[in-house]
Amino acid sequence: MSTNDTSSWYDGDVPTMSAPQSLANIVLGPLQVGYQVQLILFGVYLSLFIVYAALGELKKHSRVGQAALTASCVLTTVHSSFVFYESYLTAVSQDRSSFVLENGDLTWNVLPMLIGIITAITEGFLAARAGQLIASRLIRFLFWGWLGVLIALVLIGSAVTCADGVLYYEGAEAADLVIQYSTGNSIYFWASCVADISVSAACAWSLRARIAGFNPTTDSLLRHLISIAFRTAAYTAVFSLVSAILATVYGDDTLNTWIVYCFWMFMPAAYGLSLFTFATSSKRAIEQRLGSSGSHGNVAGGTATKRRTTFKTSAVPGEAPIPLETIRLPRTQPLQIHVQHEQVVSVDHNEDRASSKGGSEKHHGPEWEV
Repeated sequence: MSTNDTSSWYDGDVPTMSAPQSLANIVLGPLQVGYQVQLILFGVYLSLFIVYAALGELKKHSRVGQAALTASCVLTTVHSSFVFYESYLTAVSQDRSSFVLENGDLTWNVLPMLIGIITAITEGFLAARAGQLIASRLIRFLFWGWLGVLIALVLIGSAVTCADGVLYYEGAEAADLVIQYSTGNSIYFWASCVADISVSAACAWSLRARIAGFNPTTDSLLRHLISIAFRTAAYTAVFSLVSAILATVYGDDTLNTWIVYCFWMFMPAAYGLSLFTFATSSKRAIEQRLGSSGSHGNVAGGTATKRRTTFKTSAVPGEAPIPLETIRLPRTQPLQIHVQHEQVVSVDHNEDRASSKGGSEKHHGPEWEV
């Protein structure tokens, strides 16, 4: 037989059970879209994270910030590894029965729980940062309590989806489930959507309440930070809202419920980008507009004078004035004072003052010169 003869390749063909093409389309189609989008977004996210860490920027965050960013990256990497495995398995597996297509394997059914954990870490970190900006202690704790409930619902929805998936894999029917599979999806997506919007709204409101109207520089920074807050929410809130509506409309009794998986699968990468954007863009915006502590100069754009000026003060009348230049205080950066608003106020208390004509004149009340 010639080496170019390929007829023997088909001798090993065996009959197999295969699901209808329509079922494969509705089940595998959304999954494959979610797999590919997750892997692409993960590549972008991982590249940004590695470059950011290599430049030493990661170390400039607080320990909590470093822990949140690192945990998000590690868990998203684990999730992406599972996604790659499931995508590969779907491509090469010859078991195409309806049961296998609908119920997957145990690894696939664990993914919703992993997605919920990644979501909870991201939203927990963002909620903590947003709450710190709220001036009122009462409102701050109410906000944290509200986000705590939403994050708990995110984990509950993920756990229900994971448990129902495993039960379906073991052969359970829809009537055997306490909470439907699609209901778990709805709980997760509605809670995550509301949490994302709540965090962004809290950031925008608290930032505006704190620094609005201070000066043009801070107003510009305020607008940029609010834009970052809402852009951060947009990474996930839009997809969560669409998925929540679909999961609510389609129950376990219809195959259309599988449509939500084109969003389920890439939520970890979206949350990774969301957290990374919030943590890095806001930090960069503050440094660019207000200047870093190591910059040479002047936040307002002016130049510092090199002239030495001697100021003297005396705390008690009659004592010798103390030259301030004789006091040496350790400091790492030169002191820079920038005057934003200047007022000259003179106050004359009630007392008798001699008039220019030799008489006496009574001065009533203080005089203010502004």
